[in-house]
Amino acid sequence: MANWSSLPSYLVNRIADRILATDDLDYYMDLRTVCRGWRSSTADPKSRPRDTRFRPRQWAMLDEVHQSDARLFVNAGTGRFVRRDLPLLRRYNVVASAAGGLVVLAERSFPHAARVLNPFAGAMISFGAPVPCLCDAAAHVIGGSLPTLILLPNDSRTVYWANSGSKRFRHYKRPHAARMQRPLARLANECSVYAAAREGGPLESFFVPVASKVLDLAATHFAKYFTGSAVGLAGKKRCYHVESAGEMLVVFKLPRRVDVFKIDTGRGLLERVNNLGSRALFLGDCKCLSVDADKFASVEANCIYYVVEELSYGFDVFVYSLKDRTEVRAGPAIDSIYPNTLSAGPPFSEVQLLCCYTYENGLTPGFFGELAWLASEVFELGH
Repeated sequence: MANWSSLPSYLVNRIADRILATDDLDYYMDLRTVCRGWRSSTADPKSRPRDTRFRPRQWAMLDEVHQSDARLFVNAGTGRFVRRDLPLLRRYNVVASAAGGLVVLAERSFPHAARVLNPFAGAMISFGAPVPCLCDAAAHVIGGSLPTLILLPNDSRTVYWANSGSKRFRHYKRPHAARMQRPLARLANECSVYAAAREGGPLESFFVPVASKVLDLAATHFAKYFTGSAVGLAGKKRCYHVESAGEMLVVFKLPRRVDVFKIDTGRGLLERVNNLGSRALFLGDCKCLSVDADKFASVEANCIYYVVEELSYGFDVFVYSLKDRTEVRAGPAIDSIYPNTLSAGPPFSEVQLLCCYTYENGLTPGFFGELAWLASEVFELGH
């Protein structure tokens, strides 16, 4: 029988690197528990919370369980589901699940400082800034040695951010946001955040140049899709920004119709996308997600999934085929984090869980009541 514990360090690290390449951080942690030699040969993510090698990139926390410490995660690239027991959550309030799989927390005690948890490594990044009182905020973490936590509230006209050394969150509000269509302001902000994450530059330097390019490219399409009454805009039309396989997509969801465009800020183009290949998109007002449909048994490639509130039926999942240009009802949706008010009972399908991730937020009930004192705080750029 082979003595695996005697493997040379360089071979152990080659195996570890292969595991990290697929973003299977839980497997990496398991590898380190095999024996003392393997553990001493590999880096400990818990002692290196800012090392981006150990930061989850394509995981999503599915929020169907809030009555225990367990959370269900899915790898959007491999289709693997993992349930993690996170007793550390008892000591904090859950603010949001960040893009990639990190979890944004707030201390329960004053001043409710922000924390970012790596649920696979158990590593924690501490922030000095108190968490602002924001509803349905999407979260992003960018940067390595000096990580930046970014919060995008649901109105998405304002971006809040703080690095690990900040005493408070700074904010940037899109100029003339009051006169700007909400979807347009949201698109400009999200593209700026994505560009900063991709390029590795300071967030502030991307707000104006990236947003200006995106707004110039999208102006004609916004005028085409969103001209009409305020009621029609709010109730039937949506615009989403989705990062998919390294590309920035703009998705216009209209009644029984979905159009997809790819943003190419370098060439100054907004190109229509008629085929997503093996990808499928899940859209929601809180978050959006792109998955490799070949890795999910019940997800159809080149399709777009979203939740629609039906007045007589509750919440339903609909799927739109880009190939056929047709919309069909896929089944009931999970419309609440509370089991007694679910449209559909467990066990849940892959599609239901993925839709729930985009439609629901990861907020611990009652958390904003504890942070009501922050509602009057002013977060100014430059503090």
